[in-house]
Amino acid sequence: YLYNRGISDYMIEKYQIGFCDDGSHSGRIIIPSYDLKGELNYYIGRSWDPHTRAKYRNPESEKEKIIFWESLIDWNKDIYLVEGAFDGIFLENSIPMLGKHMSELLFESLYNKAKGDIIICLDADAWVNGVKLYHELNGGVLWGRIKIVKLPDDKDVCDLKGEINDYYIEIRD
Repeated sequence: YLYNRGISDYMIEKYQIGFCDDGSHSGRIIIPSYDLKGELNYYIGRSWDPHTRAKYRNPESEKEKIIFWESLIDWNKDIYLVEGAFDGIFLENSIPMLGKHMSELLFESLYNKAKGDIIICLDADAWVNGVKLYHELNGGVLWGRIKIVKLPDDKDVCDLKGEINDYYIEIRD
């Protein structure tokens, strides 16, 4: 399943991707997230079976109170904001928002810590959400450092394979 999605052994090791073969998460691929102390703070449990009723089974904890892959973020480099962990695997220094909306914690962290550009790269069906996010972020110390990517309807982040710069859109305020 992972190889069919274009995920390499390097990616599996870097993101410590695992698999459960029993228990409540049986048949699910697990993508963990660790905080700055290296402690597990969240995980994504995704079924590989296309016929399953519940594609995702995630923890009960509040995802708004964590920054996914916080331990991997280099705040001095450009940061990609993506919807999900499977998108983030394909972009260096990415933060999965675990949805189409940014948490207050993530906003504050970007505003106070980000030194490079912030590139919004949501799925094509979330273009309106991406534009809203662009306007929320593009002010104060972040003004002029926000970029947005518009994916074609038939493309996903994993399809870009290093061609993401071809999809930047300039928004004029």
